[in-house]
Amino acid sequence: MAESTLESLASKIYANALKLASIAKENGVTPSLDDPVKSDLTSFSVVGELTHSGILKEAAFITLTLASNNSKATDAANLDLLTRFEVPQHVPSDSSISFPELSKATRLQEDVLTRGVRYGIANGLFRETEPGRIAHSAASAALANNPHLRNIVHFGTEFLQNILMKIPETMLMQTDETTDKVPETAFNLAYRTEENLFQYFAHSTELNRKYHEYLMGRVNTPLWSTDKLGAAWDWSSLGSKTIIDVGGSSGHTVLTIAPLAPNAQFIIQDNNTDALDMGRKLVLRSPDSSLRSRITFEQHNFFEEQPVIADGYIFRHILHDWNDADSVAILKALLPALRPGAKVFISEGILPDPPAKRINTLTNKMILIEDQFMLAAHDARERTVSDFVRLFEEASPRFLLRGVTSGAKAGSFNSLLEFEFQ
Repeated sequence: MAESTLESLASKIYANALKLASIAKENGVTPSLDDPVKSDLTSFSVVGELTHSGILKEAAFITLTLASNNSKATDAANLDLLTRFEVPQHVPSDSSISFPELSKATRLQEDVLTRGVRYGIANGLFRETEPGRIAHSAASAALANNPHLRNIVHFGTEFLQNILMKIPETMLMQTDETTDKVPETAFNLAYRTEENLFQYFAHSTELNRKYHEYLMGRVNTPLWSTDKLGAAWDWSSLGSKTIIDVGGSSGHTVLTIAPLAPNAQFIIQDNNTDALDMGRKLVLRSPDSSLRSRITFEQHNFFEEQPVIADGYIFRHILHDWNDADSVAILKALLPALRPGAKVFISEGILPDPPAKRINTLTNKMILIEDQFMLAAHDARERTVSDFVRLFEEASPRFLLRGVTSGAKAGSFNSLLEFEFQ
């Protein structure tokens, strides 16, 4: 039977529902979209497609709201309104609240609040238990209780949605031969600046903070969690070697790997001093006191010559922010520090090889969503494995691809590519 027939899709949904029900029963959970208590599935983990198509509905709900083809701008605006006025946090966790009470608590005028909440209910946010009284649904309870999820929402609805909507206008302007005042990216058009995103964020304290909260929020959701990175390579084999996390921001990648390689030394490099300061604080707060002597931070622009000779270099979510020419330049900047046997690890999503196919799961579709983010923000892209090989070969023929660990097969956005310098 064809995969796209109604009967086959219904059969697949039913089969997955039975699997999910069985797993939930084994863990003493009875899932319900309406009941936030019964739907608390965060106490156990399940790998594979089932996890990201069903169990992780909170993150899926937010992402699909931002990416849906159906009324996506209105949905995102509604989500932005409700979270910006902290409506989820003001709804009681175990009872209900009236619209007048909720209006007073949030300081959002009652008419707008009522209409906004009822729109949200249509998308699965909140429940109206009786006329005029609001209680939590599973999704709104997740927003109320999970600050990482809220940070993803805030940056997604305020920033990402804004620049995504400017892609068509930007493309049209780039075809206009009557003017030389053409924005390079949708971000440039949306924010009326000639600076690139990172330059702009460097002097915009509020956006810079939200951006790094968004990054931290993502690594605290299963789809982008660094946990799968820990299992993607035998980090314990590093021994006492030195590894550099290039463009490592606040160091969440190293904080995952370092406990798995207890004798290795790590250096986190970034050009953003605020991110480095956040990382230092994270290390100081870590219950593992050994990290303080094994992890150091230094400011470095990865377009400039790499100053430290190390055994390995990690680029996590770096090259997808840059076009091919810039990505090659980043890799070439490593060459003066590389010695035979040095590893270069790339942790990013991987585009599937063509021909394109219908995608029915969020885990697999997310790489295409992220590709649109990269187009809007940087005029950059996500890549296939062969695209990465081509970039490394252009940087130096001495790079050899040693292996690829698929993230999608493990229910993760990120895959791991291992290159070795010969």
